Amino acid sequence: MKKLYLYLYKRFLVYFLVVLPAFIFVGVLADLIEILRKIQILNIYKILLYMVLEIPEKAYLMLPISIVIALVLLARDLINSREIYAILINGISVRRISIVLVFLTVFLSLVQIINLELIMPDSKKKATKIYLSMKKKKNLEAKEIQIAYKTWLALEDNFFMYFDVLDFKNKSGKKLIIIKLDKKNNPLFTIEGEEFKIKKKIIEIKNGRIINIPNIYDVHMVHVKEYTWPAKIDLDKIKQLIITKLPVSLTEYYKNAKIAEKYGYQYGYYWSKFYSKLATVISPFILAFFALPFLWTKKSNRLIMIFIAILVYFYSVALLSSIAETGIIPYPTILVVDVIYIVIGAYFMFKLRFIEL
Repeated sequence: MKKLYLYLYKRFLVYFLVVLPAFIFVGVLADLIEILRKIQILNIYKILLYMVLEIPEKAYLMLPISIVIALVLLARDLINSREIYAILINGISVRRISIVLVFLTVFLSLVQIINLELIMPDSKKKATKIYLSMKKKKNLEAKEIQIAYKTWLALEDNFFMYFDVLDFKNKSGKKLIIIKLDKKNNPLFTIEGEEFKIKKKIIEIKNGRIINIPNIYDVHMVHVKEYTWPAKIDLDKIKQLIITKLPVSLTEYYKNAKIAEKYGYQYGYYWSKFYSKLATVISPFILAFFALPFLWTKKSNRLIMIFIAILVYFYSVALLSSIAETGIIPYPTILVVDVIYIVIGAYFMFKLRFIEL
């Protein structure tokens, strides 16, 4: 029995490892054509590096459909070669085979999550930097950023600034920390504030405290309601720094949503994106579980139905995400699409008995 399962896994992975790279190549090639239209500075090395860094994102987007296509190819091959009948004669049902293949898609969904959380954020950040470096007008994308969250910045030699929230439109923010370090990177003093506002050559700080640290044995702290600290802050440069920190992963969207919600900023976008990412990150398992009961047939109309259902899945998630962003429906409603597909898949999996000729 184990040899049969390993055989099925091996056959599936052969198809999968052909289909997925093919889709990734097409996606990266489409990106290449797009950036060649937009960039002002042609650098072959940077373009090639950009294409490599785009692979994790393309793999994330193409993995669900690649799994379904690999399953279709496997099922059709087993039926056309009549291997499936030898398996059935030995008392193994197509439902059992389907469940065995579902376990593999669970593993691939975990790979999808690891890619989204650990690989994509860094690769997307580097790819965006390279893309902006090949454009002369780098500020075009940066101007779109209105709010930044949880960021450390180097102001000048040994001066560093951190904020929980910075609103570029109003030039104000929440939870500010300014630290000065000595040559050995020991803190000399810190300025903290619950609120702050950036003006031409100063930062106005409210409800804060100033902590002087001449040495580790001598610490002085003063609470202040208002304090003005001389500093020239270039908000345009800050925008260029944080443009590459746009949220990508589930955890990044979650953190931004919680911070925006906490400080009263628009958080609908982040929550809707968080739940849409949550809904689609497990789509390899969801779509495979939905599709498998319909694969054990020679009827081509079933295959057309599967691919239409896949399109409906992603469009439904995108539609509900857009509606949820406006606040018309609760954000978790986006997950209803996953639930519906699981219920339909479970119903037909339970009814699955024979191959339809």
